Amino acid sequence: MIEQDVKPIYEVSGLSYSINGSTLLHDVSLRVGAGEFLAIIGPNGAGKSTLLRHLIRIIRPADGAVKLFGRNINDFKQREIAARVGYVPQNGPDSLPFTAMQFVIMGRYPHINPLARPGADEEERALSLLSKVGMASFADRQLDKLSGGERQKIYIAAALAQQPDILLLDEPTTFLDPKHQCDIHDTLESLNRESNIAVIAVSHDINFASRFSRRVIAMKKGAVVFDGPVADVLYNGRLESLFDTPFDFLSQEKSGDIFAFPRRKK
Repeated sequence: MIEQDVKPIYEVSGLSYSINGSTLLHDVSLRVGAGEFLAIIGPNGAGKSTLLRHLIRIIRPADGAVKLFGRNINDFKQREIAARVGYVPQNGPDSLPFTAMQFVIMGRYPHINPLARPGADEEERALSLLSKVGMASFADRQLDKLSGGERQKIYIAAALAQQPDILLLDEPTTFLDPKHQCDIHDTLESLNRESNIAVIAVSHDINFASRFSRRVIAMKKGAVVFDGPVADVLYNGRLESLFDTPFDFLSQEKSGDIFAFPRRKK
């Protein structure tokens, strides 16, 4: 948990959300501070992505409150939110008629005149961001000609173009091969460590949470059931209770990283 005297980026209090008689969020409260790396884990249907959509106001909070930098998120213009919060959805569009460079420049919309033609400085900025995620050589490639992992890196670069204080990512490594998973992990860790960009990543990958985040929020049936250090969620039966399945654990000798594996049923 963040210290109480540190002004948080997000303050969520009593957030609940139902649709068609089904409760997707129930009395969710949390705080997120500058520079944090937070993973949100839980089984399917736990409310993880729904929570993320409230944080970016894709869903407008109605029951409970979400504050962004101390201000009710409902009082922001969407452009103001985009200038502070970068969002990478779970399933980005596969076929967009843009090059990687053009798409990243589009991420600058909170800061530039949408009717003006981007200048050389914007192209230079976009190239720098593509370089940051290891995709500078793909600047002139069409998005629909790239693999899922390559597109995911470009979506992150476009989110960074918004100059955010915090990145929200919904399942950033789902369906990616091991190389691109590692690339995305390393990119997020580097951005967090070197640029002090806070990261909230929703993930089904428990080992992503254990290796890269310093804090975990676990959700089940729309409620927060754990909020604390990574190591504390791995033991004491918490993980088993969260996913309703037993786990085995392995500690990596050099790094001390702990890996969790669902136990095979006999």
